[in-house]
Amino acid sequence: MLMVIVASLVAIVIWAVLAARLERWHVSGPVAMACAGIVTGLVVGPDIGTDLNTDIAEKTAELILAVLLFVDATEVRGGFLAGERGLVGRLLGIALPLTILLAFGLGGLLLGGSSWAVLLAVACVVMPIDFAPAAGLLRDGRWPRRVRHTVAVESGYNDGIFSPVFAFALLYLSQSHTEDLGTAVGAALQAAGIALLVGVVVGAASGALVWVSVRRGWTRTSGVRIVMVLVPLIVYAIATPLGGNGFVAAFLAGIAYKLCRNARADGQTDIPAAELSAVEDLATTTSMIMWFVFGAVGVLVLEIGFQWTWILYALLALTVVRLVPVLASMLGSHLPWRERIGLGVLGPRGTSSIVFGLLAYNAMNDDDGDIAVYVMVVVVLASLLLHGVAMAVRARSAHASGSEPHPTAAH
Repeated sequence: MLMVIVASLVAIVIWAVLAARLERWHVSGPVAMACAGIVTGLVVGPDIGTDLNTDIAEKTAELILAVLLFVDATEVRGGFLAGERGLVGRLLGIALPLTILLAFGLGGLLLGGSSWAVLLAVACVVMPIDFAPAAGLLRDGRWPRRVRHTVAVESGYNDGIFSPVFAFALLYLSQSHTEDLGTAVGAALQAAGIALLVGVVVGAASGALVWVSVRRGWTRTSGVRIVMVLVPLIVYAIATPLGGNGFVAAFLAGIAYKLCRNARADGQTDIPAAELSAVEDLATTTSMIMWFVFGAVGVLVLEIGFQWTWILYALLALTVVRLVPVLASMLGSHLPWRERIGLGVLGPRGTSSIVFGLLAYNAMNDDDGDIAVYVMVVVVLASLLLHGVAMAVRARSAHASGSEPHPTAAH
């Protein structure tokens, strides 16, 4: 485990000092770190699975997820739903539950005799949207700005909504020896209540304190940056020992912090970019660690071998299971069909799926854990190739040839 940690940190340093050069070669940070992880995984071998299946690895992944969810909740620009309440509301309130149900049902057909809790957890692994491996899509003018903006806002909140469902599934699996659904539901509600209390209280108090301090000139931007780095760590450290879900608490803390930090009469809804820079850098660093681990975990997939039903499940989750619920959620809206399809197509998977997959692997028995990590690797790798490479190459080719914009750009 120590070798993997050191190797990931060295890889991050190398990527950081070569980031500009790698970008000119069209090699993103996630791609670079995944490649470094693959090399390390081949050196370490199948023993990487033993390293990941430890309490330390589990808590580290949870803490990283807490930071990522806090950042997601605080950095959405333009208010809570960023001026796209109708579209984002449809995606989060209609399309997201439908994707869980569809992925759950598809898992029952393609993933074998796994329990319903395993299928629910795997559905949460493969569906969260994350633009880390395909950030260029958000700047691709061939897609309408409304489409890009809406999906970006959705990606800021959907993994926070998936998190309690995922946590419930893992909690039930941890108590599966009792086969008592009522006990699991009660424990999940208790954990959610503690997460809600800790997250809202600490987040709101921190945000209000920063608002007062900045307003009266008691602090500087550098001090606020330190606060934002520490809040998700404090929330996780308080919620977890009390029996709450630490990463769900961090997400709620981010929402509460943002609301109280911006409780001002001038109508300001966004946290200043200068205050976000430190916690965003922390999120980037932890995200790079996860991409390194993702590459290393690929060795486990090679060890398992070719499982065509699992691969089919992952590919369908990346495409049909995303597109159909999105189209269903837009029925009755005035959005052109071209833009509806754009919302369904722009659905990359990334860091959230990796962290969920690692947590599932750690919590499940060997056979079910293999399924979770296998479909995670396939869906993220396929998304990296589709959204991070193929679409980027097509965009550059269209720009170089001066061809017409993507058909979804017509509006």
